[in-house]
Amino acid sequence: MRKLITILSIAIIYFGCTKPLELPDTKPNATILVVEGDIIAGDNAENIFYLSRLKTLQGKDSIPELNALIEIVSKDGKKWQVQQSGKGTYKSLLNIPTNQGLSLRIQTTDGKIYQTPFQNPLITPAIDSVTFKQVEEGMKVFAHTHDPKNSSRYYRWTYDETWERHAWFDTYHDFVNGKIVPREPGDQIFACWKTASTPNIIIDNSTSLTNDVISYKNITTIPFASEKLYIRYSVLVKQIALTKEAYEFWNILRKNTELTGTLFDPQPSQLSTNITCTNDASRIAIGYVSVGTMTEKRLFVMNSAMNLWPTKNPDDACESVELRPAQAETFLKNYPTYTVAYVVTGGGFGLAMKPCVDCRINGGINIKPSFW
Repeated sequence: MRKLITILSIAIIYFGCTKPLELPDTKPNATILVVEGDIIAGDNAENIFYLSRLKTLQGKDSIPELNALIEIVSKDGKKWQVQQSGKGTYKSLLNIPTNQGLSLRIQTTDGKIYQTPFQNPLITPAIDSVTFKQVEEGMKVFAHTHDPKNSSRYYRWTYDETWERHAWFDTYHDFVNGKIVPREPGDQIFACWKTASTPNIIIDNSTSLTNDVISYKNITTIPFASEKLYIRYSVLVKQIALTKEAYEFWNILRKNTELTGTLFDPQPSQLSTNITCTNDASRIAIGYVSVGTMTEKRLFVMNSAMNLWPTKNPDDACESVELRPAQAETFLKNYPTYTVAYVVTGGGFGLAMKPCVDCRINGGINIKPSFW
């Protein structure tokens, strides 16, 4: 999720050896503001921005930017505030018009104001379909789109993937205050759902084609035997049209991190940005904020659709110990890493390590997503 800050951290290491990017002179305590996110226009559109500080002379560490005032401003003076929802995260569902210029305005707690130029929203075409194909190395997910007006040409995709995970044992009991008790109805810890976001930069263009068509764009590849396809997998692919300038910004990041491991080519190129500090020219911000609508489409894939895909890793087998009720309670008092796994026929309980019983321990939440 925080791809840009990771990339820029790599760049700071690189600055120590060469001077590929001509930054203004800074004092040891000066910082660069990193802005991640786009203005998403339309009804009930989710706008998310991540703000952080990247140190220039003191190393590669970054820190979240807290308590900033973030507003989306239209040319006619209307404003929509994006609320802080976490450390460096600002998020709101907003109704943003698509027929007028929009700008992002950020005021930090030190009184500095950063702003992008006004841009007219680009209308992103619909995603025609999201498909998958099993290949030797695993499963590939593809996006397909086209713009009948031939006006988009440049695209970027992000995605959120969710998969279902199961514990080894489906317990109906808990250990509370030294006693084994029935779990409350609905309080299940057998099934969990884990979510992850885009770890890399996904862009493409149709400038070499007569028609504005993107087919079989590889969004992600899931390696064979990944737990993501043990049961059921879903991916929500999001698409936004870019200007040529925004595409070039993301292309620089993509090429230099994937091909060279740094932000820059062997012959360094300037990283563009469309964010400036309006009341202090010595302050610098890095990022590129696009403005447009976003389209999305969701794909579901069952384990049964995959040829020879396993359901669980046999190396993860969980052992248990079976004891009478009083003995089981004594055991759990002495071994808090264990919990109740199942009921033994004829009386007693099977006990196992908590990660074998509680799916949340290995990641995920035990509340089924609304789209599942």
